[in-house]
Amino acid sequence: MMVTYWAWAVAAVVMLLAAAYLGVRVRGSMLGVLIDTRGRFSLSHFQLVLWTFVVLSLIAGVAAGRLLTAVPDALSFSIPSTLLAVMGINIASSAGAIVVKSAKDVQAPERIAASDASDRPHFSQIFLIEEGALADKVIDITKFQSFWFTLILVAAYVVFAAIRISELGTAVTALPEFNETFVLLLSISHAGYLAGKMPARQGEPEGLTVSAKLAGAKAVPTPRAPDVPPAEYVPRNPVRTMNTTEK
Repeated sequence: MMVTYWAWAVAAVVMLLAAAYLGVRVRGSMLGVLIDTRGRFSLSHFQLVLWTFVVLSLIAGVAAGRLLTAVPDALSFSIPSTLLAVMGINIASSAGAIVVKSAKDVQAPERIAASDASDRPHFSQIFLIEEGALADKVIDITKFQSFWFTLILVAAYVVFAAIRISELGTAVTALPEFNETFVLLLSISHAGYLAGKMPARQGEPEGLTVSAKLAGAKAVPTPRAPDVPPAEYVPRNPVRTMNTTEK
């Protein structure tokens, strides 16, 4: 039993370290794997990464535990269809979110909030509206419910898997299943999340936008006389050096 627990933990740690390394290398942050093409923290990235860590590390842990204890045919355990459905829902939701974001970035980039080193991203963006005049000012309730539903379901599954391993140890022949009702609820949650991304929100957000980012706009600490937009912008979430006043 303990061998499987340790193998599961080691697999999870290796995946976390790999994600942190890539995040630092690519985005300059250990949480960079959660940042999307707009430079913002993304709920769909968070959900897919979280489920990937849990499921793949569990598969690796069970396989390694069986292998290290000389169980014949260490890979002869099954993955239930309900767990595959959960992964499929998350992948489909992430792909759908990418499609919606890409379409809006092309159709109305001036309405889409973006982030970069000057207008820095923050984790709370996974809860916030990202389009229109209220971008980063209003909580998107569909994101809020989807986040908590995912977190609670993941925590429950991890506990359930740990109990199953404690009961069967390396004799585990199948990963724990999901109740079909929870799979349905997860589908509804993700459908609501995607539906919440569809409406076109009016107005332009304060700070950096996708259009300004593509145009190479420069961050300034305070508004200046109208130039040729989007030559300059005042960050929504400035770094500390942007708040200093000139002597």
